Order: sequence, then C-alpha cells, then structure tokens
Amino acid sequence: MPKFMLCPKCKKPTLRNATNVSGWLAPDLYECIDQDCGYIGSVYIEVDPNDFNLDDEIEFDKIEKE
Repeated sequence: MPKFMLCPKCKKPTLRNATNVSGWLAPDLYECIDQDCGYIGSVYIEVDPNDFNLDDEIEFDKIEKE
C-alpha cells in the first residue's frame, strides 16, 4: 500500500509539490494547501496507512478508558 505525506506543521495530508523544478539541482519543495497552515518547505512526514490506522485505534481506546 502506498505511503502518504503529512504536513509537519498542521499534520494533515494536504501537501503538493510547490515547484516544477525538482531533482538533482534543487531539493523538492512542498506546499500545504490548507488555508490555515501555509507551510512551504522540503520536510514532510511519511506515514504508512496501516500504522496511521493503528494509531487512531490506540487513541480511541485511550478515550474510551477515561
């Protein structure tokens, strides 16, 4: 299953390539398309969907126990 990218600022999967030039000369830049965030940078969080779902279940279990 393909991994997806999360914005490091808002933690949402709303990143896209910010430039058309990528590869050997310049690092890839990513832009968060969330209007409240506005992040532009080369860092992103890569998440495996299976791990992401597991984390959601763990958080849900913590809430139920409280």
